[in-house]
Amino acid sequence: MKIIDFDKKGNMVKFYLGETKLEKWYGDDWNDTPYEHNAGGVYKEFVSATKVVVFDFDDVVLEPCDGAWQGNSDFCKDDMIARRVPCICVLKKDDKEEYAFYDSFREIVGNDKVIKYYFGDEMDV
Repeated sequence: MKIIDFDKKGNMVKFYLGETKLEKWYGDDWNDTPYEHNAGGVYKEFVSATKVVVFDFDDVVLEPCDGAWQGNSDFCKDDMIARRVPCICVLKKDDKEEYAFYDSFREIVGNDKVIKYYFGDEMDV
């Protein structure tokens, strides 16, 4: 199965998964920026399973719109399909700087220690 969409609530992420052989998937307005104000969820006919991943309370879990200037990211869901941007970044609590506070996706996306989840990544159910 591969990641084809997501929903994030706090440090929990619900990944929507499609069959590995799935080549094309989409939802309403996936070509519109910013995705967080325009895009709908992936169409149900593409979803084969879902998986909720619960990260540690002290991990930093961010999506591209987190910390965006004036509340609008520069991305659409088509950017995620093209793998130009990960849909979720996770900085584990043990990899955070001791006194740093992270609330912006752009602050952590370039960190080598960040775990990045992209559309199309394989995920076990």
